[in-house]
Amino acid sequence: MFYDKTMLGADYTASPAPVDALQAIYPEIASSSAPIAQSSPTAFRLARGTWFDEGLDFREPEGDAFTRHIIGMIGPFEGLKIGRSAIKAENHYIRVRKLLANALRCFYYYDPALVSFFRKAGRFKDKPLWFTGTGMRCATDALFKAGLIDMTPGQPGSASTYEATEALLFAALDFGVTEASLTYRLPRERLVRLYETNREGPYADFDPTDETRQSTAMLETFNGFLDQQHIALDLSFAERARVLRGWNYQRPKDMPRYHMPELLRTHLYRQFNNGSFEEGGRLYGGWWIAIPAYLRPTIIINDQPTVELDYSGCAIRMLYHLRGKECPDDPYRLEEIAAFEAETGYRPGHYREAIKALTQARINGTNRDKDMMCDLPDGASFSPRFTRDQVTTMIEAKHEAIADAFGSGAGLRLQRMDSDLALTIVTGLMEKGVVALPIHDSFIVQERHKEKLFQEMNDRYKDKFGFNPVIK
Repeated sequence: MFYDKTMLGADYTASPAPVDALQAIYPEIASSSAPIAQSSPTAFRLARGTWFDEGLDFREPEGDAFTRHIIGMIGPFEGLKIGRSAIKAENHYIRVRKLLANALRCFYYYDPALVSFFRKAGRFKDKPLWFTGTGMRCATDALFKAGLIDMTPGQPGSASTYEATEALLFAALDFGVTEASLTYRLPRERLVRLYETNREGPYADFDPTDETRQSTAMLETFNGFLDQQHIALDLSFAERARVLRGWNYQRPKDMPRYHMPELLRTHLYRQFNNGSFEEGGRLYGGWWIAIPAYLRPTIIINDQPTVELDYSGCAIRMLYHLRGKECPDDPYRLEEIAAFEAETGYRPGHYREAIKALTQARINGTNRDKDMMCDLPDGASFSPRFTRDQVTTMIEAKHEAIADAFGSGAGLRLQRMDSDLALTIVTGLMEKGVVALPIHDSFIVQERHKEKLFQEMNDRYKDKFGFNPVIK
């Protein structure tokens, strides 16, 4: 890797690009990655990395042993005249550990494998005590002098970058640190979040309550349980290449490319909305929640195939059940449309996804005209026969018993209920030794635990609403 020595001083020597180490550790990555170019100093300084993420960490026991070994290696390069206090030593340990985790994360998953970070104190407001500009600068300087990272300080107003050298990569291997050793941890104070609006944005301040403390404790325990599991995608090399092409296509052109799917985020948090703990509360954070639906069948838990079960028509059934009423067997079947499908030869349910989307929009929304303009799933439409206004009228007529809930913004209040249900289900199964991955009103478990999941979903729903759900 080219390094402009004039930026840090002539006594800093360059290290070669870690191509040989990459081939030794993961040959398939090397064959699928673009060559690392020898560029001019100006071009290199313009290269952009992946932002340093304070949530990155290592699993134990290898993470601690590796970090302490590296701290020992860089000690002679720090120039300390006196030892650190206990608090400063702890902060230094965390800082070095995070720097190492970010370097290895970028090596395994991104091309180029650069970590972007700031070295100036003014960039670190409202951060943990270990996360300071002075600390980051001193630690990266020591890692560089020890030959463990290559580094390019940024120009005024721009970020600096660093990446692992061969020496660091082989030291990691010596301590059993591989991509499987990387994990992502959320701090306790980030497990329950209250947003000021219905979308992610400014956080609302709140004083902890018994309820938020209970949610935090449940999530902390469940996230610790997930840390002990291996959750991945079972993809062939060709399938993985197609997935990576899709992911890279969506990334800005000047950002690093994926060369492996990054599936590190498994910690869950609850997100409440509109400054109220009565709205939202759903579980987010797990990588399986954000991937396209077509990839879910490829999820494996501890190398075992999985199955997904979900509550059919969850929101609309809850509206009925909260009023002590049974819901129609198929809440999205509209007789006039079903008759049209039969008469014209359309497959049964041709319009179902569009009807479902419009029904959900009426439950979630507060303005009929705006609700009718909701986005429909790809390929879904009410053409050629029906208009949105006609279908909305049919929906309201079919569900006359709960029609006053349409346009009331009930969706977020219902999310609060289904999120309570989801947290109860995943922690209940955890106590039975079963890993359940929540996706709002659906859950993924190993195939061999399908019946346990079905029973848990049925029992917990009935406990809460007094009716049996429909599970598919």
